[in-house]
Amino acid sequence: MSKRMGRPASLTRKLLLLGAAPAIVMFIVLMVFFTSARLDDARKDLADSSQMLADSLAPAVEYAVVSGNTASLEQILSQSLRRSRAQWIRVSNVVGEEVGFVSTDDPGNISAEETFDVFESEILQQPLDLGEDRQTEWFEPNYGFGSGALRVGTVQVGVNKAQLAARRQDILWTSLAVGFSLLLFTLLIVKHSLNSIVSPIHGLSRRVAKLTNREYEEVEVGLAGATRETRELEESLNALSRHLRNLKASRDETLASSEKARERAEMANRAKSEFLATMSHELRTPLNGVLGMIELVTDEALSARQKDYLQTARQSTEDLLTVINDILDYSHIDRGTLELDNREFDLKELITNCTASYRHVAEQQGLALSTKFIGDWPDCLLVLGDSPRLRQILAGLIDNAIKFTGDGFIKVQANFFSVEDNCLVLNCTVSDSGCGIPVERIHDIFNSFEQLDTGDSRSYGGTGMGLSLVQRLVELMGGHVKVETDIGKGSQFRFELPFELANRVDHVEAADQGPIKTGGEQARALVVEDNMVNQRVATALLRRLGFETDAAANGEEALELVRTNHSGYDVILMDCQMPVMDGYETTRCIREWEKSNGQGGTPIIALTADALPGTETSCREAGMNDYLAKPVRKENLRTVLSRWIRV
Repeated sequence: MSKRMGRPASLTRKLLLLGAAPAIVMFIVLMVFFTSARLDDARKDLADSSQMLADSLAPAVEYAVVSGNTASLEQILSQSLRRSRAQWIRVSNVVGEEVGFVSTDDPGNISAEETFDVFESEILQQPLDLGEDRQTEWFEPNYGFGSGALRVGTVQVGVNKAQLAARRQDILWTSLAVGFSLLLFTLLIVKHSLNSIVSPIHGLSRRVAKLTNREYEEVEVGLAGATRETRELEESLNALSRHLRNLKASRDETLASSEKARERAEMANRAKSEFLATMSHELRTPLNGVLGMIELVTDEALSARQKDYLQTARQSTEDLLTVINDILDYSHIDRGTLELDNREFDLKELITNCTASYRHVAEQQGLALSTKFIGDWPDCLLVLGDSPRLRQILAGLIDNAIKFTGDGFIKVQANFFSVEDNCLVLNCTVSDSGCGIPVERIHDIFNSFEQLDTGDSRSYGGTGMGLSLVQRLVELMGGHVKVETDIGKGSQFRFELPFELANRVDHVEAADQGPIKTGGEQARALVVEDNMVNQRVATALLRRLGFETDAAANGEEALELVRTNHSGYDVILMDCQMPVMDGYETTRCIREWEKSNGQGGTPIIALTADALPGTETSCREAGMNDYLAKPVRKENLRTVLSRWIRV
């Protein structure tokens, strides 16, 4: 666990400590030094003055002591005591007897316990100097006058020690008062000096805070009381403010331009989506008529040449439909709007059928197309996934191999391995004996609209979206694609895709969930289509599937037929985009009419050329049961119808 960091000290406190610390140290040192000196001086002064008093009194009281004049002695001692700091003065003779004593207090009040400092001085009688020119010397030897001093007594001066202690205390308090006054004065000076330093720093800090809050106004550089460094910082901040203001203006311009560009891109994207929807509808509608009519004509009695012509026309139409589907799918993937289906299908059957659909094309070019299942494949391997997208991936690789292989073979090999109890990974390889791909161009073949050779003389046709679409679909389905190639020996494309195993116990055909005609009665169907060609195609396909069919050119006609047909319809094929009343509004009106009359919901299958994302969701929200994109093929129509009625 990390320690919690305390709040850092302010710059003012640090600078104040930096300025006050030397002053405090100096105060302590000087106070100790000068206080000690003053105490020594006071002690020495008291001792010197007391000793001087004793020394001065000794010759003054000599005559009084020698003559025994007690009154004169008392007078001298009293006057000396009044002008001194002593508490008492005592004079004793040569034998130690007290001959004089004076005190500031009553002598009886001076207790023996009191402690005094006593200063002494001897009273000396100096010899009489008669001079060198005297004539009479007759008396000197007889009377004992000589050159030495004669001691006649002692003077004692008593000073109370409490006086020195009081003096010492007075000196200490005086020193503390003066020292603290000087220290306070020093701190005030330091604080005043710090304000002149810290205040500009606080101003700079506020400037930086304003810059952080995107306030880029310049301020006038202060000259009075500002240091050179502070002025330089203020000038630098002003320059930074100008720079940031220019950057902000540039950013605002860039954002405005970006916003306009984004709006234009969104408008272009919406226009592209609308264009794709329109083109999808407009292209799929005539293709639906062409393919439907070709399929209807194929069922008639035709000569071999006519069948060949029809097969060529059908193949060309299928190729055009493939190009349209590739463009739409690539657009969906590019916008991230492509949704994968998750339905049950036979994995082995799908690979076999997809490969078989290209065998005739391969044989026409002299190629041997073969399929090989490696491992222990069951007869029916049911998985959950998007079977049309898997078919599209495999078809794209086979079509690419046929396109770039002049002669030789094309092999499709499939293997799978279990990952968990209910999951497997498909490993499928499409190899050919074609011309191969240069190593430096391997990464380019998966780019959109990219081909190995370009220009008017290129050997191979196509839009250049096949492999790019294959790669994106594989990655979208959770797999990956690898390619191995050798110039002149061919290429090998391998992809892996995960699938979930289907639960056979829960597998129920959707056809058992819809209404079923019993008792031999023929099922009735209603085709709602504004395009007459598509109307004829859908009607003909339904009749061949055993339906009795009615047709309506718009939603109002369909609603009227539903209301007036008492026997009712078993299924309704509903076009979405129609004049007068479109398919969405028509479906909602039919559902309201059925609800008001207590009738069951008739299966309504959307039949539309709009294959953009969201169309199927819109159809189901309007009340439709299923969705079928144009162009409609008989097998696709049979598959969708089988979910709702027995066909």
